[in-house]
Amino acid sequence: MRITTVERAAASAALGCPPGELGLCAGCGQLMRRYGRNAAMYCNVCRSVLNGR
Repeated sequence: MRITTVERAAASAALGCPPGELGLCAGCGQLMRRYGRNAAMYCNVCRSVLNGR
């Protein structure tokens, strides 16, 4: 997945993290806060599916 600098800046503003902390969810590939402090490997949707098993 390739995103432009403008898209990365918009996503980081929406998620409230620096652009360098963005990454893809290990489950579905959705752009999320993947790196840095308080980051996760899975997005909220994938996490709820995994916890609901």
